[in-house]
Amino acid sequence: MTPRSAAARALAATALAACGHASYLGAELPHPCIAHDVEGCLGWMVERDLADAALDLYDDTGLRDYVQGVADRLAQSSSLLYAPRVVIADHDGTYATSGSRIVLGRPTIERLDSEAELAGVIAHELAHIEGHHAVVSLFGPPPGDDWLVLRRDAEAVADERAVALLERAGYAPAAMARALRAVLDTEDDEHPLRADRIARAKVMAGGAPGFEGRAELLGHIEHMVVGRDSRLGRRIGDAWVIAALGLALDLGPQDIVREASDVLVLRHAQVTLAAYAIGAPWGRELAGSLDARSSDDRRLGRVTVGTVAAPNLRDDTPLGKLARAIRSTLPQPAVGTRVAILERERGALVIELGGRGVPELGLREATADELAAAEPARIAIERAWRTGAIGESLICEGRLLDSPERRVAAGDPVKCADRPIASRDRAARLMADAAPRRE
Repeated sequence: MTPRSAAARALAATALAACGHASYLGAELPHPCIAHDVEGCLGWMVERDLADAALDLYDDTGLRDYVQGVADRLAQSSSLLYAPRVVIADHDGTYATSGSRIVLGRPTIERLDSEAELAGVIAHELAHIEGHHAVVSLFGPPPGDDWLVLRRDAEAVADERAVALLERAGYAPAAMARALRAVLDTEDDEHPLRADRIARAKVMAGGAPGFEGRAELLGHIEHMVVGRDSRLGRRIGDAWVIAALGLALDLGPQDIVREASDVLVLRHAQVTLAAYAIGAPWGRELAGSLDARSSDDRRLGRVTVGTVAAPNLRDDTPLGKLARAIRSTLPQPAVGTRVAILERERGALVIELGGRGVPELGLREATADELAAAEPARIAIERAWRTGAIGESLICEGRLLDSPERRVAAGDPVKCADRPIASRDRAARLMADAAPRRE
């Protein structure tokens, strides 16, 4: 996330002051928005974006309550009056945002091996909130090369503060270095080098003892989805199945199909189109904003066809500018694109049409077998058969999510998947974990 200027903050505050009883994505604005609490209001908007626009919120109340409890424990030793609210997203990556929100990626949780490591990830983001680094990047960073220096400094400070927060909360501070090793995959200009961050966290932690909580974490993530949640789109046989919406799109033998995460790109007859799922409130808003639109109630739901309109430039109020800035971050077709939007109770399917007409696509209700086949792999906790390295026991062979070199005692929990997994990224990570350490 990037720092925002005082002028941008003033703009947001003016926008909230002008909003009165306006709504966002079909919901009445909550008290922070009405009370002109800029950070609180934007934090609520971020959470609503994940849940009701992008279908990107991981819906597991028990897991979220557990993670929130870890954040509450850390916050007691911080300078914050209240613990930040933690939400779990289905995308990778974790970040702090305005309104004291921490967005924790579900794939991040999957990579961790103890409650102390989870606490390290949360403590890093909590430190950003303490230092007022955590704001929504709506208006872009200030100009100049100094901004990247400030960003790297903020990340280094957050690492150091996280180690201290872990120790104060009774967690093993050495877990911070392990958490960094687990979740950092790539280098970028906004963060210090991965190896430097890990080494510094190890030095700061020293040999201080503390709670690890491996069994506690594994007990709470059992049955959690592993990897990409394929319910937003997966090819099964001769159909593209969007289990989250209960839909299937039949694929013909002459169709040329490409898949990119949750987006289907299809060459169908003379038309190239893209299809992806979004939340129902966002789907209704997009459908209602189309130019030259026509709507029709069909068996599968309400279908609206039209062309994506340019932003409403007539609404040049601060609120209008703020709403456009936020909406620009949501999944949506480009201006001028001809689309068909199928609205369902659980969400909407956006189909970007590459031709003038609306081709017969073979959309239908997904069968029970297709819905079952679209279920993603989930974490299964098994018990070690004997003392030693996990890899020596061949436990959950082909489904192992733990490092093969991890040493366990007989009966200790081992993190597996409930079905065979094939992930080159995971295999590469496990190989890297098994390599000699040089930090």
